[in-house]
Amino acid sequence: MTRYHDDYDEAHDEAYDDAAHDDVDAHEYEDEGDYDELRRGSSRGRRVLTVVLVLVLVLAVAAAGTFVWLQRQLDPPGEPGEAQEIVVPEGSTSDDLGKLLAAEGVISSNFVWGWYLRINGGGPFQAGTYELGANSAVPNVIELLEAGPAPIEERSFTVPEGLLVTEILDRLADPEAGLGFDRATLQQLLDSGQIRWQGQPAEQPSTEGILFPETYRIDAEADEQAVLELLVAQLDSVMTELDVGSAQERFNLSPYEVLVVASLIEEETKVDEERPMVARVIYNRLSEGIPLGIDATSRYEALLANRDRSELDFESTSPYNTRRIAGLPPTPIAAPGRASIEAALNPVDGPWIYYVLEDAEGNHFFTESDSEFLAAKERCRQADLGCG
Repeated sequence: MTRYHDDYDEAHDEAYDDAAHDDVDAHEYEDEGDYDELRRGSSRGRRVLTVVLVLVLVLAVAAAGTFVWLQRQLDPPGEPGEAQEIVVPEGSTSDDLGKLLAAEGVISSNFVWGWYLRINGGGPFQAGTYELGANSAVPNVIELLEAGPAPIEERSFTVPEGLLVTEILDRLADPEAGLGFDRATLQQLLDSGQIRWQGQPAEQPSTEGILFPETYRIDAEADEQAVLELLVAQLDSVMTELDVGSAQERFNLSPYEVLVVASLIEEETKVDEERPMVARVIYNRLSEGIPLGIDATSRYEALLANRDRSELDFESTSPYNTRRIAGLPPTPIAAPGRASIEAALNPVDGPWIYYVLEDAEGNHFFTESDSEFLAAKERCRQADLGCG
């Protein structure tokens, strides 16, 4: 029996030892698995953290680079370049201006210009000429633009009423009374046909009377052509304002013929109140087919013939000899002013067909009577007022 018990105890101990060993192995296995899992999780977290840190660093570098780029676009390094004239056209938007400034090298970027204005405000800006340096800071450019364009340097000159076209060119060439222009250039422009009034007949080459007399202010840089065109444009403006188009229906006269009548009034009168009366005498004579008998047209004919304007030829067959030839002369005989054009378009009512100089101040005697005319003419001779 003892042997049996010993065998049993040995078997029991071996079984116990095996079970215990299995338990220990199991525990050891489980512990090792937990360790491996923890180690793998910690490594993955470090990698994620590293990626995040790298991304943050990249973004920070990118942001810093963008900031530096924007700063350089807004305010380029170094001093601004030499100032240049930038002309901002009428009707330009802020976007248009940004494109212009970028194209001229005043600012670095049209995009940054628009971005800056949207955030900080500014504009619209006045049209005109500005002095802006190349490579300028955007805020400085905006400040200069908001101050407005540089004042335009101007010159003034006056063209008196009643001058011949040759006398007007002489005046424009005069450095004191005019603009000091080149006289030959002025004449060449007129002779070339570039300077014309739209009311001129196509077949009429004469520019007499189309350079409107007035006081003008012009850009200091205006040249000969610009000034001549200005004088013609002013004539057109005045004629349009005074409704010259109505003359065709009212007097059966074209705008150019109205200009001719106005030039006769200009040369025949000194007293403003008489201009509409002289206009009426002209229209009465035209309607009755009576020669105008205006000596000023004969004085103009003398100049065209290279004679002194006092050497009148009343026997001439020239269309400017209005003592013999009925109707209007073919061109104006001087540059009429506004008052004479107004009179040509607004004659007063009256029966007169004569007017005779009455005194040295320029007053005339008006009549429709032949006998009164002859008597007035004799008084004029006796007063030595130039009646012939």
